[in-house]
Order: sequence, then C-alpha cells, then structure tokens
Amino acid sequence: MTSPGGAVMRDEDLLARVASGDERAFETLYGRHAAAVRALVRVRVPDAGTAEEVCADVWLGCWRSARAFRGDAKVLSWLLGIAKRQIYMRVRRVRPNVTALDDAPEPRDDGPSPETAVLSEAGVDDLMALLRRLPVELVETATLAWLHGLSYRQIADLSDVPEGTVKSRISRARRLLRAQLDR
Repeated sequence: MTSPGGAVMRDEDLLARVASGDERAFETLYGRHAAAVRALVRVRVPDAGTAEEVCADVWLGCWRSARAFRGDAKVLSWLLGIAKRQIYMRVRRVRPNVTALDDAPEPRDDGPSPETAVLSEAGVDDLMALLRRLPVELVETATLAWLHGLSYRQIADLSDVPEGTVKSRISRARRLLRAQLDR
C-alpha cells in the first residue's frame, strides 16, 4: 500500500489505519508479515492444522488490538509477541529434547552448510523436523535467518537480543544440525 504521495507506507502507519478499520491496510500488513508469523508458529506448533488456527488467531488479534499498539517496538515484533501469546494459550508447552554440546573442536567446513544440505536433500518439512530437536531459541533464530532471509541485525531487533547472541545461536544451530546429519 502506498501513501497519497506514492511512497510505500510504513508498518506503523498501516497499523494505525488497521486500528481505524482499514481492510486494505490490514491486507498489506498481512502480505508483509504473514510468512514470518507462520514460520514462528510452525516452529513451535508441529501440527499443521493447529498452526494454521494459531496464525488465524494472531491476525484476528492484530485486527482487534491494533489500537493497543504503542509504537515502542517494531510492528513485526509486536505481531510475533501476539503469536507467542496465542501459542502459549493454545498449546501446552513441551520442552524439546536438548542435545548437549560436547567440548569437541569446531568441525572443519568441508562441505555444504547443514541448512543447505538439509534443504537440498530433504526439503523444508524435514528441516523443520530436525530444527524442532534443537532448543527453542536456536529454532526461532535459525528459521528467521535460513528460511526467511532476515539479517542478523533484523533478528536481533526482533528478538531483543544483541547481534552477537544471534551469531552464536546460528553457529550453535549449524553445529547441532551438522551432528544430526552426520548420524
């Protein structure tokens, strides 16, 4: 959606229009962020049908709560917060099996990255199955980076963590995925 001057509207402006009932602004906001919301939900909700219901609840929550947006966070961060609350309300939390890291030296990089190998060999569904075996914070970070192409800075902003933490989470996720692929 563009403003009357032809410039692309900022998310904050779109959300303000959503708060006043503008369906076109809602559609534009949905188009921009539905994939990121869906990715977060799919990581935490393995059942596809339940995940779709949670996503629908997130967007219904966005429509109903747009007036409550204070502007102290990015719109995508706000939407992901709604998603996390919806997931919490819908699904009983089960802690994934956490693979302990050993003190072995960093493996040599003598092949495709784990994410590339999994995507090329098994596809996105199998990658999601492998990722679900990792700690939740690694899954969220890796999904945003590898499947949605967000930069480390964008992920840091969305997750409210330092950029260095994002880098170490990505590195740890790679090591753990490589270990799973080598089995």
